[in-house]
Formats: sequence, structure tokens, C-alpha cells
Amino acid sequence: EEDTSLRQYWYSASTLRLLCDLCSREDLKCVALLSTPSIFYALPPEARSKVWLLEFDRRWETGNDRFAFFDFNAPVEELPQHLRGVCDLIVADPPHINVATLERYVEAMRMLRAPGGRLLLTTAVDNEQWVAGELGAFPAAFVPKISLALGVLGRYRIFSTFRDGALTAKNEEDFPAGSAGGSAENSDGAEEDYAWSLGMVDHPL
Repeated sequence: EEDTSLRQYWYSASTLRLLCDLCSREDLKCVALLSTPSIFYALPPEARSKVWLLEFDRRWETGNDRFAFFDFNAPVEELPQHLRGVCDLIVADPPHINVATLERYVEAMRMLRAPGGRLLLTTAVDNEQWVAGELGAFPAAFVPKISLALGVLGRYRIFSTFRDGALTAKNEEDFPAGSAGGSAENSDGAEEDYAWSLGMVDHPL
């Protein structure tokens, strides 16, 4: 159940399926989920063995040996030692969309990232230029939906440092053609292709 006092907002079913698919790829050895408990618990049990949930809300700690407490305001040196520099996929959904919060999450992602590791961040579309400049990530054509008003209106995006066919598909389940997020917001991938043509390194899954 969402705790809105902690700015928790859940992904839609179609968005969860996409994110769980990315986290379940066989070539991944260690996945870190920052502030995304809904992804962790949507994963099949066999996929959780290589996934760690880094989360502030200790409700998710009970009975979960893959839980690590995470406070984005704390120094990154407090991140679990065994996860630093070894995560080959890091997924983060910061509770706020302001730059100060994003900066803290980017620091944590860099600390956890293995050489060549993949990064995925969900935040408001308004942060696109900042995310591209600071994280080297570009928006996917797939428009995610979350229970927050911005997400319901199609104003959220998935930003990634890698390309994957699943990210190029339209989210027609949540944003049918002609809906608020289904036409201009849910493009055919041309903008994504253009962004990647600007010197980005291709890291296919």
C-alpha cells in the first residue's frame, strides 16, 4: 500500500511488466532498486535472488533478506559495502522531482554502478535536459504511468543509459492513441533515436 507521506506512488501494471522484464535479464548479475519496492515485489521469486531493494520505508524489510536501508540524504559512503561498484543495472525512482533530490540519487547510482553498468531513472519529463547532461541518459519512447498526477497525465519518463527494444514500444495500454499521453507524449520513437544519435554509446541488453 502506498505511503503518500513518503511520496510513494505505484507504477501501472504495464509499466511494472516492462521494468520487471528489464530486471530479469539473464546476463545481469546484480540489480539495485532504489526506492522502487513495487518492482521488487512484482518480480518472480526466482528473479529476486540477484536483486537488492534499497529503500527508506522499513515496512519492506520484514521477511526480506534482500532489503538494505537507503536514505538519499545520507552520505553515499553509507551505502552497503558489498553493493558498491558491482551493480550492472540500477533502477531509481526518486520521491521528488527537484534537482537537489535527483543529484543525491545520481551520486548513489554512480557509487553502486559496476564498470559498464546500466542506469535507469524515472522522473518528470521536465528534467530531460538535466538528466541527459548529468547522467547521460535519454527518454524512452515507452511512457510510464504512475499514480501521481504527473504520471497519470503522461508527464513522467523513463530515462536510460542503454537501448532496449522494450523501451521503444508505445505504452498503448495506459495511453491509447489520442489520449493525454498517447499522441504527442507517446511518440513513435523518432525523438529517442535522435537523442541517441547525438554521440551516445549504445549499450544493448
